[in-house]
Amino acid sequence: MTRTKSTIGVSAVILGAAALMGVACSSDAPGPSASAGAAGSAGSGQAGRAGSAGTPGAAGTGNAAGAGTGGAGGAGGSGGVNNCTLLAPSLLLTDFSPATFKVTVDGTAWSTGKAELWGSSPTTSLTGGDVFYQGKPGSKAEVTLQGQTLTVRANVEPGDYMGYMFNFAPKCTNASRTAGLKFDVVAGSSLGNATLKVQMQQRSDFPSTASPGTRPGDCVPKSPETQYTDCLSPGTTVTPSGSALTIGTHQLPWENFSGGAPVSEVQSNQLMAIQWQFECPPEGGAVPAAGGSGGDSGGGGASSGAGGSGGSATAGTNAGGVSGGGVSGGGAGGSSGAATAGSSGDSGSGGASGSGGASGSGGSSGADAVSGSGGAAGSSGSAGSTASGGSSGSAGTGGSTSTPQPCVVSFTFDNVTFY
Repeated sequence: MTRTKSTIGVSAVILGAAALMGVACSSDAPGPSASAGAAGSAGSGQAGRAGSAGTPGAAGTGNAAGAGTGGAGGAGGSGGVNNCTLLAPSLLLTDFSPATFKVTVDGTAWSTGKAELWGSSPTTSLTGGDVFYQGKPGSKAEVTLQGQTLTVRANVEPGDYMGYMFNFAPKCTNASRTAGLKFDVVAGSSLGNATLKVQMQQRSDFPSTASPGTRPGDCVPKSPETQYTDCLSPGTTVTPSGSALTIGTHQLPWENFSGGAPVSEVQSNQLMAIQWQFECPPEGGAVPAAGGSGGDSGGGGASSGAGGSGGSATAGTNAGGVSGGGVSGGGAGGSSGAATAGSSGDSGSGGASGSGGASGSGGSSGADAVSGSGGAAGSSGSAGSTASGGSSGSAGTGGSTSTPQPCVVSFTFDNVTFY
């Protein structure tokens, strides 16, 4: 699998040294110059003119006055060779219909690349598969076919990147008759604050160390560890971070692409893949910071002190009992003249000494006594305890520092074609 790194991590890349490759891919590489024609013998014949690259040299002409023969023509220079596969007649790669896409069941999703996926046939259009790549495992994408469109979804981690690639079946493709690439972005797509770039893999910028047996490149990196930073694919920014993704057709001329290494611009006669790359900035997706939590409420104060106990009353003689004295106590006289104890006082203050109980109502068995004897004084109420203060509420926590969130990408596209 190939992948690329960009300015934040990785860019799509391609190429290997011409010294390591058997034949250069570029069709405009000049052949060796033709040698000059030999000078005319023994006469004043002119030397033959040297042949230009790819063109035989013109024969030398003899001087009319000389006896010598004309110089021999210079040998023809050999033309440059391009062994990249010539692009098929149709410029459409796929519109995700059954005619140009191998997956045909709506709702099918996958996250592992397929070797054969898009294009109609090698004789009618370019064909190829797909590749997934990312910096961190959590940024990996999944794609879903829905309604003859394809949706790329991923949560790209802050400061990381993710890419989805159309890999060309030929080792390299000569698309020199094209002017650029275009595709449609479908309504409902969003980037979640990520940058969208499109990059073109090409042989001149692909690492010779990446997959030399199957996809030879001409860029020779300093080491395999630095192959995706030493060798970079040219690209163009479709939507920068913080900008809204434009819905509709995006047309990208080859001259808009730059930043490749060692070759900056697109060389359309040696293309290898298209990469849609999504880059999440270090600050992550656009989300508000979380607020601080409120403090706990304070506990209520303790209840007030208990009221004084009611005083007990002595039994009345031959009369109704006397109610027990208490601040708020007042038991009714019993049938035998004994008064019930006063109920506890409501207030929490210290109870005053109980006053004499009021005369009780006549007991059922009491004689016609003049009056009942006075009830004994109620016992002093105990002093109410001091109410304790409520506990103070705990302090609220401060606002939490915002943690960068991933860029949530949902990118739906259609009608991928050269033009």
